[in-house]
Amino acid sequence: MFEPLVRNRELFYNQKAERVSFIHLRILLSTLLCAGYYSRHWSYCYQCQSQVPPRSGHCSACRICILRRDHHCRLLGRCVGFRNYRPFLCLLLHGAGVLLHASVLLGPALSALLRAHTPLHTAALLLLPWLMLLTGRVSLAQFALAFVTDTCVAGALLCGAGLLFHGMLLLRGQTTWEWARGQHAYDLGPCHNLQAALGPRWVLVWLWPFLASPLPGDGITFQTAADVGLMAS
Repeated sequence: MFEPLVRNRELFYNQKAERVSFIHLRILLSTLLCAGYYSRHWSYCYQCQSQVPPRSGHCSACRICILRRDHHCRLLGRCVGFRNYRPFLCLLLHGAGVLLHASVLLGPALSALLRAHTPLHTAALLLLPWLMLLTGRVSLAQFALAFVTDTCVAGALLCGAGLLFHGMLLLRGQTTWEWARGQHAYDLGPCHNLQAALGPRWVLVWLWPFLASPLPGDGITFQTAADVGLMAS
């Protein structure tokens, strides 16, 4: 009969200890904040109710703050940030290469289709393959060829455009958020920017993103151009 009382008492003390630990943690964080432990570059996230390091951002889709957040990729269903920016760049590079290669392989079959029909018919097939199939003006094989070709070409253009854009950001040491606001505080030069995002073996990383090339930073502190200027002086 005393066992439920003992369990309730243990549960009460455990909850009380958790409250005390949480209060101590909040006091510690407040003390560190007042003492200037956090840099002036840190900001407060009202969604996570926590201090976040510089270049971090809250993602409403992931419902969490991401270190060195670049953007939320709708196609991948996740944010691109400090840890997965390198695989994302390699995905764009390899995806553009594979899709472009597939488009080239489909070239002979597409040229044969061009010779078999008028240019207007072929253009309509490439631009509106579903409409041509539903109206019965092309066969299923011709529709499949046009659909796969359109997909490969569109995918190659999308990956290529994304690779060029993020390559520009990579050389400038920017994220998409910083580029939109014209911030250049973390631009250390092309070589240092490549090493900061891809690691010391950044040349070989393009061939295999899982190659051992540890990132020099921790995603919390970042060296700025002003810091480099002060060190040089």
